[in-house]
Amino acid sequence: MTEPNDIGYERVLVPVGDKSDPNMLTHLSSVLVDPRRGAVRFTHVTTDRSFVGSQENWRTGSDSVAESQHTLREEGIDSTGTIRTASSALDGILEEADEYDADAILIGWTDKDSVSSLVDKLLRKANCDVIVFSADGDPIDTDSILVPVVIPPDENRLQMLAIMSQRTEATVTFAYVAGDDGSEEEGQELLDQSVDRLAEYGVQAETELASSTNPVQKLGELSENHDIMVIGTSRGWWLRKSLFGRKTDKIAREAQSSILMHKWQGEVPPDS
Repeated sequence: MTEPNDIGYERVLVPVGDKSDPNMLTHLSSVLVDPRRGAVRFTHVTTDRSFVGSQENWRTGSDSVAESQHTLREEGIDSTGTIRTASSALDGILEEADEYDADAILIGWTDKDSVSSLVDKLLRKANCDVIVFSADGDPIDTDSILVPVVIPPDENRLQMLAIMSQRTEATVTFAYVAGDDGSEEEGQELLDQSVDRLAEYGVQAETELASSTNPVQKLGELSENHDIMVIGTSRGWWLRKSLFGRKTDKIAREAQSSILMHKWQGEVPPDS
């Protein structure tokens, strides 16, 4: 069994924008990184070809990187920062991730109406875990995590959930919404299996079994009682064929909590 606070990512890459507030991503990176040997690299990618624009972009991006580094260093976490020029933000992030040998990329999702094209492509092309976070509150203050399941959770996702739970002391609740595509009996079996598997990582989870003809709306209702809802990119019926399309957008709009989308390394998202 994994001991508490004995797991975590070793190299987390956090892209920060020139106009973004990176504090929530900085705090989440401090939760996810291994406290003993892990490190976080903040990077800003500039693509503006005009001299004046690129200079201003560089300065504001550099300030964001420096602020994030300072925050983590105060928490005793090793951090570095880079400014990279690339043909596109996507290319710059992927190049930085390869050079850093990152095992996770943590990026913000600030528009709940749609998943950006950058995030969509990053989830598909990155050769490491990708964590997309839409913040409704400070992740450090997380008390409860909701995890909808439609298939048994992968061990990579279980480990990430264990990291978050053990660092924040948050409870984890697996949820299943029975409807046209699944019965309550099937759901309870899946929930029990999910609880047993997470227990192997030292975390005892709770369960929530519900029924609804509108599972997306029901997930939104359930999320009201939690701080973060974790969704994956796997083959679940409520995300199938619409991973970054209508269903995901609806889940985001209905959610009454922060949303964390997690793609583990090697997981191949379905086509949109």
